[in-house]
Amino acid sequence: MLRLCWLLSLMFVLAVSLSGKANGATLAVSVGWNKPPYVIEENDTGFEIELIRAIFNKMGYRLNFIYVPFARSHYLLEKGKIDVAMTLSPRMKISAEQLSESYINYHNAVITLKGRGFSFTSIDDLASISFVGFQNASIVLGERYAKVTTRSPFYLELPDQTHQVEMLLKGRVDAVVMDVNIFNYISRSVMQQAHIDNVDIHPLFATSHYHLGFKDIALKAQFNRALIDFKTTLAYQALINKYDFYQTALPDQK
Repeated sequence: MLRLCWLLSLMFVLAVSLSGKANGATLAVSVGWNKPPYVIEENDTGFEIELIRAIFNKMGYRLNFIYVPFARSHYLLEKGKIDVAMTLSPRMKISAEQLSESYINYHNAVITLKGRGFSFTSIDDLASISFVGFQNASIVLGERYAKVTTRSPFYLELPDQTHQVEMLLKGRVDAVVMDVNIFNYISRSVMQQAHIDNVDIHPLFATSHYHLGFKDIALKAQFNRALIDFKTTLAYQALINKYDFYQTALPDQK
């Protein structure tokens, strides 16, 4: 049954992509499951969704967002089932030629409850605690992180990051590894209470720069030019102000 559901899903995505080619105006875009404030599946909103839509609209395209587990996006692109894949890391198995310029940054950190007394000076310190990462964290955050997860007494990666926040706040794990803004948004909007002041943020990771993946290399070049132009507009600044991102000192990407 699961195999049948997956095949039907792929057939739907392919049909959407082909219809987009026919009218030359609609692109099939894969996007990971709910990651507020970046991706809010309900009503196709969120900073990342609205940013991409605004840029492609300027380019003359409409977008049809296909929501899939984060780990599936690059697979669908590799198989040619979609036109564009969002939130891709260069560490994923995808040709660099297909990747756009970086269009968004995520600020991943280790987050623990205040009062637990945790102090981390390096990623290696995580080997002694139980923690939960986002899906594909062991790929996105590098080889050193991946090795540490194998030594942890308990480690899990979850596609629905609401469960990460729940597990931390209920004391089921020592820490979570996730973007600070996602934690802040989920704790305020989903958990019905802001918890950012009740946690310690340990900035062990460099800022993660994410890219779009393209099936059409010429379209990628067009997007890169439009991205540069859009970042100079008042509309871009208004979008940043709308989501009021939490600010914390994090190291830049090496």
